Amino acid sequence: MAIKSNILKWANTTVVEYGRVEEVIAGVILTRAIMLSPKDSGALAENGRVEDQGTFRTVTFGDSSVPYARRRHFENKKNPQTLGYLKNAGDSVGKENPKKYVEMSK
Repeated sequence: MAIKSNILKWANTTVVEYGRVEEVIAGVILTRAIMLSPKDSGALAENGRVEDQGTFRTVTFGDSSVPYARRRHFENKKNPQTLGYLKNAGDSVGKENPKKYVEMSK
């Protein structure tokens, strides 16, 4: 007696679906972090991006054109309300219902 299974098809479909959900979540975190970031010249906000690391994605600010991004996350005497802009964006998404992002990814 042969048993047929669609487990591989299901697994591949599920991986693709979760990848899309991850893209949506990373995009929302990036958008919120840009809104919360300091905007003196606008260079920091314009430098934000989502990077694909293979098995996961990261939201990143800073490179050689904006070397102060990490420092602004932890220290900003001129605009202290912007401290932790990236963490606060991630935390706000983490507090929401994940089903929202599953629906957004469809």
